[in-house]
Amino acid sequence: MYGELPGSYASQRYYIALTISSGDLFAGLQYREMLVYWRRYDKSLALIAPQLEMRSTGEAESKSSVKRIFTDRVLLSVPIACIGPKGGPVIDLDKLFVSGASSFFGSSVRGALASRIFSIAKAKTFPKNVELAFEVPASNGQLTTLHYSISPIRGTPGYRPRKADERVGYFTTSYSDLGKYRDQDVRTRFINRWHLEKRDPKLSMSPPKKPITFYIEHTTPARYRYWLKQGILSWNKAFEKIGIREAIEVHYQDAATGRYMDLDPEDVRYNFVRWLNNDVATAIGPSRVNPYTGEILDADIILTDGWMRNFRYEFDDLLPDVAMEGFSQETLNWLLERPQWDPRLRLAAPARRGAIRQDLLATARREYQEQVAARQAAGSGHAGATSAIRSLKLDGLCAAAKGKAFDVGLMRMYLDILALDEEEEKPEEKPEEKKEEKKEEKKEEKKEEKKE
Repeated sequence: MYGELPGSYASQRYYIALTISSGDLFAGLQYREMLVYWRRYDKSLALIAPQLEMRSTGEAESKSSVKRIFTDRVLLSVPIACIGPKGGPVIDLDKLFVSGASSFFGSSVRGALASRIFSIAKAKTFPKNVELAFEVPASNGQLTTLHYSISPIRGTPGYRPRKADERVGYFTTSYSDLGKYRDQDVRTRFINRWHLEKRDPKLSMSPPKKPITFYIEHTTPARYRYWLKQGILSWNKAFEKIGIREAIEVHYQDAATGRYMDLDPEDVRYNFVRWLNNDVATAIGPSRVNPYTGEILDADIILTDGWMRNFRYEFDDLLPDVAMEGFSQETLNWLLERPQWDPRLRLAAPARRGAIRQDLLATARREYQEQVAARQAAGSGHAGATSAIRSLKLDGLCAAAKGKAFDVGLMRMYLDILALDEEEEKPEEKPEEKKEEKKEEKKEEKKEEKKE
């Protein structure tokens, strides 16, 4: 595969969104993103990442100094194969994105360099972005698809960066501003947020100029799609509090009908909720932002099938065991004779209650027989262990009480520290004021004595 760069390539900065789209436990999860630009060196092109961590918004001298000290970084270089029909340099994209894959995805894909085995999995061009994917063997030999979404860095006109407030939790985009000369001013943090505006600012409740649109990936099981959509749309209630109605809209991608199947979840222009059958119970919500402003450009949410198994385990197995914690022997005996009140049966599905009841009885009989046998073996001669057959009891599953006690302990410590600080800040009382206080205290004591 070859590619011709546009004639304006030297003055353009590009955004490369990277995704491992297959052959990985979390295939489809946003891997990383890079801001880059091209620079020509004779018959080669160098791909360079600008240095964004150290900046200066101060006087011209500090800007010049920061620029001289903190320079950009060359990621890799490729030879210019020829000049294309439109006047731009043509480069070998296999060499750039396959041979140079480790510069983008790290050491896990170095197998692609050694084997020289790869195939082109996807190649799409659009007016403002290019979508490329290559299937390569990873370092362990597993076939892996590497997706590159390449576009000019974009930002919404009118978007204003908003500095983070330490009182509220945000994901942030940050840098050090060495044009500032107070420590507390050096670190600048912008919150990562969508550019969401009212269509009509005069209305107390207005639709947005451009809604936040999510697509539910076609890999999501049909039985969960409706509920997943309702969960996403429930966030609209939060946006209504700032006067924006229907800020989020949701569409289904469907393989059976072909609906929205032309959209690639890895494409930086689209927000997707992706479903992974990887037997891991987790959910991850990363987003990609403009590194200069913190504006969210793309979000791809990962949900996994492990959640379903985890919910079933907690409700069917863990919850009944937790409900039995702390029950005395007397209570266990009472429940065995009155199974209709046993939490293990009441929390179980009706179809399972008969089998669970039989298991509890069998376990209790076995434990009772073991107790009798142990006493007889010990020569106690006391066969009067005629307590009712007891059921199995599990302990130690719940640590909520310990956690809450720890939280309360920390809060008490915090309040004590605040009290000490307030005491230190109080102005010292004058001797006259102290005398007046003592007089008042004595008067109060005499009044109490008279009452007695």
